[in-house]
Amino acid sequence: MHLDPAVLQDLPQLVGVQIVEVLDFYDGPLDGLARYEGREYWFSAVPEWVRDAELSGPRLLVLHVITAEQAAQVRAEARQFTAFANGDGNGDAWQQAWDARSTYDETPAAGWFLEAATDVE
Repeated sequence: MHLDPAVLQDLPQLVGVQIVEVLDFYDGPLDGLARYEGREYWFSAVPEWVRDAELSGPRLLVLHVITAEQAAQVRAEARQFTAFANGDGNGDAWQQAWDARSTYDETPAAGWFLEAATDVE
């Protein structure tokens, strides 16, 4: 993620965000699809060095505005990665799909939220 730390100061904290698809995960969600007030957004984690927080604390995630078509693409990619996790396909096919996956970190940010352990459906 290429987020300037100053951007966070101008973004509102959002409450009630629900993570609905996780594409990347490392000790917590890193990016994927989230729902806020009936609309779907791309979310991505803010690197710890940006927010200077303890690694054991809640993860700060930023919502990025995307279209319904982009959200549908994220859901399709999540289904594809789930199929790979269930043993469908091979490592080369997974790598090719991973390298081509959609990310929307550069779209306008709508706000930020703290990841909660119970967010993933």
